[in-house]
Amino acid sequence: MGFKMLSRWILTEEERDKYIDALNENLAVLRVKAGISQIELCNVIGVSRQTYSAIETGKKRMMWPTYLTLIYFFDSLAETRELLRSMSAYPRELLYRMNEGKSPEPGMFGQSDLNDILKELDDQAMHSLRTMILVEYARCKKLPGDVVVKAYSGVDFMEAAPDAATEKALQNIKKKKK
Repeated sequence: MGFKMLSRWILTEEERDKYIDALNENLAVLRVKAGISQIELCNVIGVSRQTYSAIETGKKRMMWPTYLTLIYFFDSLAETRELLRSMSAYPRELLYRMNEGKSPEPGMFGQSDLNDILKELDDQAMHSLRTMILVEYARCKKLPGDVVVKAYSGVDFMEAAPDAATEKALQNIKKKKK
């Protein structure tokens, strides 16, 4: 087995420290948001209250197994999952690497997931998405109604001149506004 296969399992001290430090900065917030006392959390994760208190106050360095346990705990709670995943404490890059470049959860990495999704869409779905994007672009840019009509017809509205169908559709839009 080559280094490439093994490298996804190798964690540097710097990687571990980065994740531990980020979690440490937010530990009290996560615990309060979870609605759990230090004593209750200690019982769940298997460390003494003195150890946990020293970790939460920054007097003691968290060990990697404790970090993993806390990540698992806070990620499993609906009250803290979103907050945790918005923090740099959540090991996205690590999970991505451990899954050989594939997102272990939908939407986790944005563009790479989007590309995978787009590959699965047929022509009709792609047309629908393009139309929606063009309509929203026109709305955001405060472009006139004919741009929206052209977007629906699939015309490249950035270059096309109004045609009879567009003019008729515009008249209908104007009538509806009145």
